Amino acid sequence: MLNDRQLALLEKLEHQPCTLAELAQQAGVSGRTISRDIDYLNFTLSGRARVINQGSAGVQLEILDRKHYFQFLQRHDNDDQLLALLLLNGFTTRLQLADTLNLPETMIADKLVKLRQRYEKVFTVSGRPGVGYFIDEPEQRQILILANLLKKDPFISPLTGFNYSAFERITASIASLQAWPTIHRDYIVSVILAVWAMRNLLRGGLRTTEEHDIAQRIEAAGFYFSEKALSMLISLLDELQAQATRINQTLIQQLLSETLSAHPGGILDAQLLEDLTGHVTRCAASPVWVAESRQGSMNNLKAAWPVAFDMSIRFIALLRAQLGIVISDSDLIGLYFACALERHQTDRQPVILLAEQQAIATINKLAIERDVLNCRVHIAQTLAGLKEMLEEIAPVCIINNSHLLLEDHHGSVLNIRNIITPSGIEQIKDFLDTVFIRQNLAHFFPLEGSFHDDNHPKESWLEICARVSQRLVMEGRLTADEAWRICQREQEGENLIVNHLAIPHCWSEKERSFRGFFVTLSHPLTVNHEPVSHLLIACASASARHELKIFSYLARTLYKHLPGKIAGLRGAADFVALLRE
Repeated sequence: MLNDRQLALLEKLEHQPCTLAELAQQAGVSGRTISRDIDYLNFTLSGRARVINQGSAGVQLEILDRKHYFQFLQRHDNDDQLLALLLLNGFTTRLQLADTLNLPETMIADKLVKLRQRYEKVFTVSGRPGVGYFIDEPEQRQILILANLLKKDPFISPLTGFNYSAFERITASIASLQAWPTIHRDYIVSVILAVWAMRNLLRGGLRTTEEHDIAQRIEAAGFYFSEKALSMLISLLDELQAQATRINQTLIQQLLSETLSAHPGGILDAQLLEDLTGHVTRCAASPVWVAESRQGSMNNLKAAWPVAFDMSIRFIALLRAQLGIVISDSDLIGLYFACALERHQTDRQPVILLAEQQAIATINKLAIERDVLNCRVHIAQTLAGLKEMLEEIAPVCIINNSHLLLEDHHGSVLNIRNIITPSGIEQIKDFLDTVFIRQNLAHFFPLEGSFHDDNHPKESWLEICARVSQRLVMEGRLTADEAWRICQREQEGENLIVNHLAIPHCWSEKERSFRGFFVTLSHPLTVNHEPVSHLLIACASASARHELKIFSYLARTLYKHLPGKIAGLRGAADFVALLRE
């Protein structure tokens, strides 16, 4: 069984490589302990993944079999077992949980706190002194939560009279069921098992139902259902089917139009409409309250496409308000919006290729335009030709593919000799993604707009955001509408936090230039269970495509540094210097 430190080490390495010293410092142990953890992890992972120490490049995680890797981690994460016990036993004390899971009671107390935090946006884990802990949700919601757990692992909790052969019988019996066509057969099996497991805890006095095909199939598989349990099962499946059949492209298009009215930089195309209609239909028919497998962090994607994830939050809120459909996977819906934005990145960036030999220049031009999206290459064969070309176009960068020396274009020249290899193409991609940003860091993050906020340790995050935003409004750096949007965005959750730096942000319809104001804090605080040392108030134009890359650049650059270095920043000058490193 992996311990919490080893699980945390894997989670850290999923995001980015780290040095052995950094891992030891963050875990509060010695480097030798981390080395032993790595040896044990490589032994336990058994070909699903491996942790490699690359010396100066740091410790890296290489995932070889992603599906089985996450399933492996799931088995070592006993949160699901703890959750199943709370669902199957009504009220359960910490001592009972500790005895069942064979864990110290102090560890159970810590796990209950983390369980509450992990699922606080999905369902509520409550406790009563002297009685125990329980899942404080309606009965049907509890059944579906347990169904999610049983779908992941039917044997997550020992059930009397249930074994592998019984599971195979019920699966085979339900495979040809004609009722509820929108609900996946595996999900129906999980709901049947959840109702059967909770049959003695059911409180709802539902009406008895007429004879139904599913009752005969369940009985043939060897499961006994009382009238109350059978009525609960059929009513629950009927409700899921009815909810799914309400979804169509017209409804989703109306919701998307409302979503995009608040985010003018978004994209609505036929592919997005089709993807979201299918996804919402599946979620309505087979609600997912507990993820199928442990997911990697979405922080990097959220930082790269914040407008997409902001739209997902708005879209999900409209689903709940107008259709009564509750969806918890804002990250996955955010990916659909991000893909739509990526599909429409059509602006071609001009690049000058300085090459003395025409044949090599032609080959390299074709390779660059084929493999580097949205790039148009102009060939110059002499310095005089380059000078003339610069009078007509403003290139993103100059690729010096010759032996000529360029001295007047510092910071925008990439030197690659001879025929460009795949590694050279990757170098060009990275350079093009960041050159515009690196050249304009002082413009994007002005020193005069940054300041220090003497926050109180007991102040809430929303109080700090409101005060900082109002100061920027008084200084004329934000409009009142932008300040309101920033504060409203922070209230909605899914706060954007990159390596201890919070980034409250909004999308401006008036300004066409990114503005980021770095604000240092006297006292660190916790936002959505993540530590925050300072904040960056950001306002961007979603219509200016290159500005969306600034968020990605921030994430990639900030994650290269230790959190202590972020906390030690003294002001905007230090912040900009950090981004230049």
